[in-house]
Amino acid sequence: MLPKSITLASVLSVLATSTLHAEPDPPAPAAKPESKTIIHEGKYTYIFDSGTAPDLKEWQNTEFAAVVKEWYPKLNTMLPSNGYNAATTVSFRFRDDMKGTPAWAAGTEISLNAPWFRNNLKGEARGCVVHEMVHIVQGYGRGKNPTPGWITEGIPDYIRWFLYEPQTKGAEITRGNLGSAKYDASYRISANFIDWVIRTKDKDLLAKLNEVCREGKYTENFWKERTRTSLQELGEEWKKANEERLAK
Repeated sequence: MLPKSITLASVLSVLATSTLHAEPDPPAPAAKPESKTIIHEGKYTYIFDSGTAPDLKEWQNTEFAAVVKEWYPKLNTMLPSNGYNAATTVSFRFRDDMKGTPAWAAGTEISLNAPWFRNNLKGEARGCVVHEMVHIVQGYGRGKNPTPGWITEGIPDYIRWFLYEPQTKGAEITRGNLGSAKYDASYRISANFIDWVIRTKDKDLLAKLNEVCREGKYTENFWKERTRTSLQELGEEWKKANEERLAK
């Protein structure tokens, strides 16, 4: 047996060597950038999620957020009705699994097609957001009478093309689309029809039309009650007015 003093020295030597050659602790993982931006503006809260599109976060927090903060309250003012309060918290989420659809609204969340937005930041991106915010405010489906799809989509496109970005003339009736233009063609064409009725027949029609749709009380007789002209007759007048304009 070795002397105790030698044994202790050997142990201390081994421990010292182990300490000198120990592997350093691995660095802590870098913190992931926060994907959500929450903005409180008056009584509204807006939640933006760019988790799948971090490259869009700067645009989201500047140009995109500016449109939302200005136009969401405006839309609520444009489309009021008794006893209805639109959502005060709205979420916007970029996704990469939406294929060709630019955006859609469901409940109080708007899903945004990240690849499409990357290609349209200087074009239709902001107007697309305005259209989808209208869907949040519309609040349809509360009554027994379903709203026709052409109205559901025509109102958002009316607000987008005639109130938000009229300078783009994105819902114009032209020689190229006049032949197939029908009041119930939806989206831009129906938006043009709604604009014509508001300008020539009833300046208060937008809020009233949205109100009866929100309450589930829409029928075709609405047009007759508001304008003293049936929907079919209005459609014919509108198309004739465009034909005469384009013939000049």
